[in-house]
Amino acid sequence: MIAAFYARTGELVTPTDYVTGPWDPEMSHAGPPAALLASTIARASPDMGITRITYEIPRGIPKVPATIELTELRSGSKVRMVEATLTGTDGTVLMSARAWLIRITDGLAVSDPFPLEAPPPAECEPLTFPLPGIGYMHGVEMRRIDGDPFRAGGQASLWIRSTLPLVDGEDDDPYGRLGLFGDLGNGIAAIEPMTRLMAINTDLTLYVARPPATEWVAISSATVTDGRGLGMTDSLVYDATGFVGTANQSIFIDRR
Repeated sequence: MIAAFYARTGELVTPTDYVTGPWDPEMSHAGPPAALLASTIARASPDMGITRITYEIPRGIPKVPATIELTELRSGSKVRMVEATLTGTDGTVLMSARAWLIRITDGLAVSDPFPLEAPPPAECEPLTFPLPGIGYMHGVEMRRIDGDPFRAGGQASLWIRSTLPLVDGEDDDPYGRLGLFGDLGNGIAAIEPMTRLMAINTDLTLYVARPPATEWVAISSATVTDGRGLGMTDSLVYDATGFVGTANQSIFIDRR
């Protein structure tokens, strides 16, 4: 198997088994396709920064070859909105993302109200995923910061980095790293063990202060639910130098 999440042939991207998610062996984790769309958006506007990107996940994402289409919804040299769509070869939309981009301007005021308080990755214990055979988890390395990630408690934090390229033979994009990891919050902040309870997100919104500058990304997540099967997970996202942004998800919760 190719040691990457995807292989690219012309305009077609084909997933490997490293994209496999926790709920169905035939379905992708949402992180790798989210990374594809974020990378596509960022590389099309290198003079601008993504400030918000919202993903819609209309159904489980099958592990099938797909194409990526980029559409400009609002043009502008200072502010721009674009949409990226991942579409299967049969025409089915697998995931879509709308993003606001803002022109990069140096020399302005700096504000950082969310300081990084986690110990560095080297000082944190290695973390293993509680369910076997999940391809996505074979392409990342994790270290526990606090809580009981992926197991129980509803609030936890970890460091994570990718050990594989997103696309075989291509350099990773920092915004793609946010997409790859930003979708993990509902698992990190599991309210019960994943062997007993499903918590599947229907969407993902990333608010981005800046792209991550280091390979390690820290995610601090909390899930809120009142026991009726719906909930939300909010996450703070950092790199090894400080605050990067937030990740927010709507959650469908059910017994396995």
